[in-house]
Amino acid sequence: MDTLFHFLFPIIAALASRVHLRHPLRSILLAGIITVLIDVDHFVGIGLERALFHNIFVTFLIPAVLLILSFRFRTSKYVKGFFVLLLIFLSSHLFLDLFTEGPGVALLFPFDTTYYAVNFCLNVPVTSQFVTEACMASSFGVGLFLFFVIIVLPCYYIDEIIEHIGKSRKKAKR
Repeated sequence: MDTLFHFLFPIIAALASRVHLRHPLRSILLAGIITVLIDVDHFVGIGLERALFHNIFVTFLIPAVLLILSFRFRTSKYVKGFFVLLLIFLSSHLFLDLFTEGPGVALLFPFDTTYYAVNFCLNVPVTSQFVTEACMASSFGVGLFLFFVIIVLPCYYIDEIIEHIGKSRKKAKR
């Protein structure tokens, strides 16, 4: 997937979820900018394309730790919201790259250099003078649908997610 798509689509999904009504628009834009920064590994040129930054440690664990720290140090609702957005956006970037054509992503890099990808096409017979079969559902189409659902639902419920995490932490302290 190209970098512009990774920037625009999560922002559009967040705006469609009306996140901008409850959280600053700059948080959405900043999360979008950070999300495309992981594509830097495409340009490193040492054989680490979709590995160096396209892994669960960079796209999931780092934002999750930042989110946990934001609760630990009792930051504002907006800081917590930013880290939830960052977690959603970065995870979705990795997820979508799993479903695009190409080598996939090295999910467990640096511990494992195996590239993982989901590539399929559901072909159905067609009676036409031009083609004999057509792809009715591809991995990209399914990945795009799931990508949108994975972004829109958490964005729509971002305040509830923040509240739930906060309550869980308070219960754990007792």
